[in-house]
This record gives sequence, structure tokens and C-alpha cells, in this order.
Amino acid sequence: MLNYNSISTDPYLMVGDFYEQLKTKTSNKVRYTTYFTLLFDTLLEMFEWKNLPDTIPKRFLESILHTSGEVFVSRINDKLIASGGTLSGEVDEYGLGTDCIAVCPRGEARGQRNVDIAYGINNDTATPDMILYWITHLLSETDKSIKLNVIYSRLLKIPKVATEKDKSMFEELLKKVMDGDPQAFASTNALDMEFGAGTEVFELTDSNKIDKLPYLTQFFDDTLKRFYNFYGQPMQNQNKRAQSISDEIHGQDSVSFIIPLQMLRCRQALADNINKIFGTDISVDFSPLWRLEFEALVLRDTNDNGVPDHTETDTEPTEPTEPSPDPVDDLTEPTEQEEPLDEPAMELAETEETEEGGGDNEANV
Repeated sequence: MLNYNSISTDPYLMVGDFYEQLKTKTSNKVRYTTYFTLLFDTLLEMFEWKNLPDTIPKRFLESILHTSGEVFVSRINDKLIASGGTLSGEVDEYGLGTDCIAVCPRGEARGQRNVDIAYGINNDTATPDMILYWITHLLSETDKSIKLNVIYSRLLKIPKVATEKDKSMFEELLKKVMDGDPQAFASTNALDMEFGAGTEVFELTDSNKIDKLPYLTQFFDDTLKRFYNFYGQPMQNQNKRAQSISDEIHGQDSVSFIIPLQMLRCRQALADNINKIFGTDISVDFSPLWRLEFEALVLRDTNDNGVPDHTETDTEPTEPTEPSPDPVDDLTEPTEQEEPLDEPAMELAETEETEEGGGDNEANV
């Protein structure tokens, strides 16, 4: 780890590019340690402990779990202390020691596991979060490549000079270019000599390589996304080169809580053991940000009755439409609508129908 005390924080000494003043080896340590600290601080914020005694600060309890994979809570010097340690004594049916040795800088405690000393684990495999070191390494190396890509993409043609006089002339010309001076002059002989036929210009850099920078920044984002997706904070920074739908965007949300839920269960078991042995009232749960994400995962795609709802948007119900007319009817010519008959005309029409009907009956007889 980097010793921050070796880096001066005097604001007068920090004027200018402080990072550029560091040696390469030190700057690499600064970059790595910075990313490691940011990611490690993220893990320390995953859980919220309540009613911990003052002798067990949360940051030390969580730091031991994340870096060692296991923790021992015991009384050392009449104080309830969370510390590192080891299992010992007779092994149980699963090969785990039934006794514990808890060690801190000011003493140690010995006792039976989960009888005298509470034994807790970070996850079901009782291992530290090793992925933290690999992700930090990738982020640090990607930043190193980004820096080199920026430097070597600068347009800088290096002419070969024959004498110190010519060197001074080109230094003066370059200075004028940097200063934005609109006027610069050089002798014809010097220019002919340096840029004449067959003269080579040494090109250390290639400005066309800057178009590769977006790939490095995208890889950086994807690497950071990988870390947070492992630990319950799914990042939705989709690759702009790919089209994604809502189901694909949230498809990894449930996967991202596999490890956090396991880690929470292990910590709750530790809290129960501490309470049973030492008579405390300690509890642990997700911190607000993780609880918010978990509740959103549980409630997402469900309605008030808890029934899965896969509709993307809510739409107003529509009235049923009348069936379309028969295509054959569409080919008939429209008929003229008859005008309603007045009362005398209706009586005359009924009389005519009666007479016509009687005539038919006589004919049938």
C-alpha cells in the first residue's frame, strides 16, 4: 500500500501538475491505491449495523470480513473486540476447528467456537473479496494505456538537424508555434537542408491513434460496471454500439444480488451468535442504497397484488369495435332512404295490403 504520509499535502507544493512530478513507480502506486480505496469504500457501505458496541466500529468489522473472509468477536481486556484469528482444536464433521484463537494488537482470547467466541464469515466460502484486487488492477492498467494513448497521439514531427545553429532555429520556430505567433522566418538554406529531397523526419507519435481512445474508455466503464454488478449496484451504462431493450438492460439486476444476499445472511448469523454469547442486541441489514435497489428488484414487474405484470406501458381500455361489413355488401349500390309517410298515407297503404292479400286467398281457393 502507498504511504500517504510520504506525499506532501502542502498547498504551495501542490501547485501545478502534482501527479506529473511523481516518479513512475510512485505514480503507479497512487493510481492503483486510489482505485482500490474507492472500490473498498464501496464494499464498506454495503451493510448497516445497529447496536454495535463502541469497541467494535463498523469499519473495522467489515474491513476484517472483506480482507480475511472471517472474523472473531471475543472479550479481550474486558472489551468486546472484533479481530482476526484462526480456528483450532478438534475438528467437527466438516473439518472446521471447534475452538478459536482471536488475536488483536493488544492481546488475544481463546475459547470454543460460537460458545465463547463468535465466529463469522464474509460469504459461504469464508473467503475475502479477491475480485477487488483484479478489478483495481484492470482499472489502473487501463488508465495507464489511456495516458500513453493521449501522449503518443500528439502530432509532433521531429526534424533531424546537423548543427546547433539549426537546432536553435527550430526551437525558436516551435516556440513561436506554441505561442501562436503569426510570423516566423527561417533561412532558405536551412530549410532546404532540413526538408529537402531525401530528408527524413523522425515521427515518434501518430495523431491517428487517438481514434482508439473511445475503446479504452468503454473498456474502463465495462470493467467498473463488472465490479458493481457483482455487488448489487447494477450499472446500466449500455454500450452505444449495441441496441438494447428494457428487459436486456435489467436482465442482470437479479444476478447482481446473489452475492450480496449471501453476504447478508452470513452477517445476520454472526449477529445472532454475538447476541447469544454476549447478550447484545446487534442487527444488520442492507444499507439504504442497497435496500433501495433490492426493493426495486423485488417490486419491479409486479402490481399491487403481487402478480407479475409484463406490460411495458399502461393504456386506457378501448371500446369494442363493430365488425366490419361483408365485403360483398360493399359492392352493392346504396339505396335511397325512403321518406316517412304521414298518417293518411299509412292508412291507405294498409288498406291496399289487405285487399291484395284477400285476392290471393280467393285465387288459392
